[in-house]
Amino acid sequence: MKTGIYVRVSTGLQAIDGYSLNSQEELCIEKAKQLNIDTEDLVVYREEGVSGEDIDRPQLNKLREDVSHGLIKNLICVHPDRLSRDLTDKLLVCRELQKYEVELVFVDTEFKNTPEGQLFFNMQSSIAQYELALIKKRTTRGRLEAVRKEKKVMPMRVAPYGYDLIDSKLVINEEEAIFVKRIYDWYINEKLTLREIGEKLYKLGAIPKRKESQNWSASSIRRVLSSPIYIGKYVYNKRKSKKIKGEKTASGYSKIERTERDSAEWIVIDVPSIIEENVFNQAQEQRMKNTKKSGNQKYNYLLKSILRCGHCGRIYQATTYTGRRNKETGEITKYPVYRCPNLFPKKYGPEVERCNSRSIRADLLENYIWALILDLLNSPNEIIEEYKDNYLGSIDEVEISIKLFEKNLSSKNNERERIKQLFVKGFITEEEVSKEFNRINKEISYLEFELKKYKEYRQECNRHMEDEQQFKQIITNVTQLLENHSSLLSFKEKRFILEHLIDEIGLKFETDLETVNVTVYGMAREFP
Repeated sequence: MKTGIYVRVSTGLQAIDGYSLNSQEELCIEKAKQLNIDTEDLVVYREEGVSGEDIDRPQLNKLREDVSHGLIKNLICVHPDRLSRDLTDKLLVCRELQKYEVELVFVDTEFKNTPEGQLFFNMQSSIAQYELALIKKRTTRGRLEAVRKEKKVMPMRVAPYGYDLIDSKLVINEEEAIFVKRIYDWYINEKLTLREIGEKLYKLGAIPKRKESQNWSASSIRRVLSSPIYIGKYVYNKRKSKKIKGEKTASGYSKIERTERDSAEWIVIDVPSIIEENVFNQAQEQRMKNTKKSGNQKYNYLLKSILRCGHCGRIYQATTYTGRRNKETGEITKYPVYRCPNLFPKKYGPEVERCNSRSIRADLLENYIWALILDLLNSPNEIIEEYKDNYLGSIDEVEISIKLFEKNLSSKNNERERIKQLFVKGFITEEEVSKEFNRINKEISYLEFELKKYKEYRQECNRHMEDEQQFKQIITNVTQLLENHSSLLSFKEKRFILEHLIDEIGLKFETDLETVNVTVYGMAREFP
């Protein structure tokens, strides 16, 4: 078994005064030598740039996993606040270590697993948590005072387009400022769309502030047109953020909730302006006009949010296209369409890949799908049987698989116990135990993952079995409704029927882009 060393720094500022990762590691190794622990038996868990507030950290998670698998005998850490600054989280980790009989050793303080020792440890942890809150409060107050009194601009990932951040001051970037003025002119006077503005910027060689890509996004252009910073108003302390404990984003980062503070708490300071205030106001008026014109207030999209592109996987947008002007009335006709968002992506530049699809008339597609629904509803028993086949047909196979996985899991756990006994009796070495444990733990992780997946599927099947009678009743009610009032159904009634009968519709165009394959409930149809 190994001895773990856990070291952590939250920011680069802690890489001084003996708080760097390397300094912590050296102190822990020295402590291990004092305890007569062979350095070859040390496993180091290095956590860099991670706050001590959040217990969900990559290396701490790896340490806890190794502890639960019986791979760690001792754990050395410089100070309790390196484990966590949150008292509850710290106690949770310590209880886990006690559960698996892992001895916890600190370099800077003594920890004894006695009532008195635990009391002292808890007092230290409470003080550390209080100190963290105090540091945050002082830091926030210092920043507010720096903005309010010294007119400083706080550090940001990148300065707004048109500016450079120099010595906590925003300075106009003359080259970028030219394009800022052009953006306003194109938007107000030439009535260009964000897409047209983005394409112009790329053709003229304007490079976005974040230089990872040469693509301009609609959000970047919209920010230029809406931020009061361009009329010389820098607003600080407008929003506040709070980590949602235990929740992660899709990319694995801590989920953050952002809310807007009361306007009385905002701090506004003057910075150099690029745009005149009247020009800025004209841009806001133009935005309001465009917002009112956007979308389609007269047309209800029957298939909105249930169409998926078969080329790139995006959900189709519902929008309107402008047709030709009527020579007699002078009116410009508009017609509703569905289109993939990647057909006209909201980024403009050389690296943008457009989807190999095309837009499709909403009325034609909706009429086709509705006719298909009417055909299906003429045979309600077939729909119910298909429903049962989709959700309930494999329940017996699922039960067999669950029993098999449970049996294999039990066998692997027994195998792990046998290996422990062999080690205790001296038949195998510690290295052999570690190797076998790694193999078995990987197999157990796979079995547990598959077992969980099958149990969730069984739960879903059981839920659908409970819903079967309700589903039959819905089909019967919808069929009767169509028989009596098919031509009089409102949009809401049609949408209700679609939502209860269709999960999703897939659209995929042939190479000629003239024929699209429509997939509903797994039945492929062609739409000319």
